[in-house]
Amino acid sequence: MIEIPKTFEEQAAQRMTLYADALHTHGVFPGAPLAFVGVLTTGLPGEVIELALITPGAEHVWRAQPLGPIEGGAYRRHGLTTLDLASEPPFTQVYPQVLEALQSAGPVTLIAWAGRFITAAVAASLPPGTPPLTPLDLQAIVDEQDRTLNPYARYLPSLPGMGYTVETPQIDPASALSHARALQAVTAALLERRSTRTIPPRL
Repeated sequence: MIEIPKTFEEQAAQRMTLYADALHTHGVFPGAPLAFVGVLTTGLPGEVIELALITPGAEHVWRAQPLGPIEGGAYRRHGLTTLDLASEPPFTQVYPQVLEALQSAGPVTLIAWAGRFITAAVAASLPPGTPPLTPLDLQAIVDEQDRTLNPYARYLPSLPGMGYTVETPQIDPASALSHARALQAVTAALLERRSTRTIPPRL
């Protein structure tokens, strides 16, 4: 276990170094062509009902009509109902547009906060055998480095919780694009090693 500095500022800087170095091992450097994905789903993971994609120079948002119901916990989070999505196409029609937008962006590294969750949600929304969406999982990278500092940690870091290391934008839980924009800002801060200087207030 690495020795942890005493001051908050030093701790944030220490975590920043670990996160940035870990991203470098995945070929993610400042100035690299990156894309960012965020989703809203019917549950955990459920089906994808909104997917946002940020590629170099463009933002895309698609909504999809789910085959199954929206779980209560998911509805309380994003506020969308099956009625809201009744006029949207199924995700099977949306997914080719997602892949086309990624292909049009050229060679990019696709980043998600909870990549395993997004991969599972996309798979649950498509027929078996469809090529999956497999973004780089920033949550898993952060979690691995956190366990380097504290092997006894038993929690997964959250994107809003990254505010204890970097300045994290306010996230609208009802917007997949808001999640993707926050992820983009956090990733940039990690790569540029811009750690926060003050302890965020507890809400």
